[in-house]
Amino acid sequence: MNRETSKLAYNELKYTGQHKNQKDTIADILIYYPNGLSLREICEKTGFDINAVSGRVNDLKKIGIIDEMPKRRCSITNRTIIPVTVTNSQPGDQLTFI
Repeated sequence: MNRETSKLAYNELKYTGQHKNQKDTIADILIYYPNGLSLREICEKTGFDINAVSGRVNDLKKIGIIDEMPKRRCSITNRTIIPVTVTNSQPGDQLTFI
């Protein structure tokens, strides 16, 4: 049941265009953090739920927009994490996804 519910929610995000907006928002924020952010740190900065952040980060990884950085401690959970950041971008760059 959970998988079917997740698929329905994901398809709704794609249909409404919110999926694209979430990816844009996450990528735009990551431009300002060249050392990367954890998924929880992205949640804090965007206000998105962790499941939305995780899904959009995975989408962005698949298309080569974001990269993983060296491990460090998360400022929120204090756990060791692998932060992510935008590949080869500078503040002010415009990123748009199809």
